[in-house]
Amino acid sequence: MTTDTTDHFPLKIAIGDQFRNRTAEKSLLNRNIELVRHTVLLAPRRYGKSSLVYKVAAENKAPFAVVDLFLAHDDQAVTKRILQGVSNLVSQITPMTTKALNSVQKYFTNFKIRVEAHGFQITLAHESGVANPADQIVDALENLSELAASQKQKIILFIDEFQDVIQVPSAKSIEGAIRHVAQSTQFLVFIFSGSTRNLLLELFDDSKKPLYKLCDKIMIDRISADHYLPYLQKAAKKRWGNIISDDIILRILTITELHPFYINMLCNELWKNNQAPTINFVSTAWQKCYEQEERWTVSEIEKLTNNQQELLKSLALQPTSEPTSQQFIALTGLSTASVRLALNALIEKDMAHQIKKEDPLLPFLKSGEYRVLDPLIAYALRRYA
Repeated sequence: MTTDTTDHFPLKIAIGDQFRNRTAEKSLLNRNIELVRHTVLLAPRRYGKSSLVYKVAAENKAPFAVVDLFLAHDDQAVTKRILQGVSNLVSQITPMTTKALNSVQKYFTNFKIRVEAHGFQITLAHESGVANPADQIVDALENLSELAASQKQKIILFIDEFQDVIQVPSAKSIEGAIRHVAQSTQFLVFIFSGSTRNLLLELFDDSKKPLYKLCDKIMIDRISADHYLPYLQKAAKKRWGNIISDDIILRILTITELHPFYINMLCNELWKNNQAPTINFVSTAWQKCYEQEERWTVSEIEKLTNNQQELLKSLALQPTSEPTSQQFIALTGLSTASVRLALNALIEKDMAHQIKKEDPLLPFLKSGEYRVLDPLIAYALRRYA
């Protein structure tokens, strides 16, 4: 065993060498930044969307700010968080001098600018208490775009959990404000993401919505098994001084079904130990992961209707490419119509998915097959069956 203090398997943002692969997605996102083409990232929860954006922004070296709209359920909260993102970007492209601050004030004529003592943070506060949120947002984003243009500096604004904007009273106006700026700017790049894909797609695919067809879509899928093999072997050598058998790695990838979050969770459990894992210990560690997350898995399952639970349990026991076949219908105990309705609902909720591409190293993941999306929930359902 060697001393290894590296966190190879983070459960938060993957930075530096923690980030793996995503070569094609990085290339597409870098190209869009270069061309000032706005992007919406689409993937289930815990697939590494934020890690991808952080990685590309770091490599691109452009000023970069994050606006997280999680639990921003009213106009004021959305406005405040967008203004914080604008403030962050202004701080990055403006030197902390009196002359520069006076120059910034000329762009943001309807806002107050102040320097905070704890880090020369520029904050923007609209002077008018009666201005509506959309006006504030369009004003701030236009001023930011003009400031970036004056310096010929591309800047990136990443708006995460963007689907939450749907819930606020002025949603359509705020979406229109963003579109107004996004379709004319030459230096401000928008990247959107969120954890509820169907709501996010509704914002950009519905012809009645202001953001209709504004962005390029980048779909993020699971990373293929052959990309994990060298990374895991390298991490094993650093931890235990030697590589581990490919059979053990394939067991890890099989149990987790290539889900990036669960690969990290399971490997983190395995890499805690002083001894390299055996095949049997991989299964033991997965059981431990389940015990840690059991309350969460039960909670997620209980959010579903009875029909959805029955169908998801059947998919955990017997993934299928023919969910309305006589054999599978018999397994579910539901009618054909109920299966169709429940399956559509489960896909919308990111509880079930259809395999789009087979992996040569994991042939049990068959193209066209419907499966439970979350492997830990599938494991729980098989235990309860």
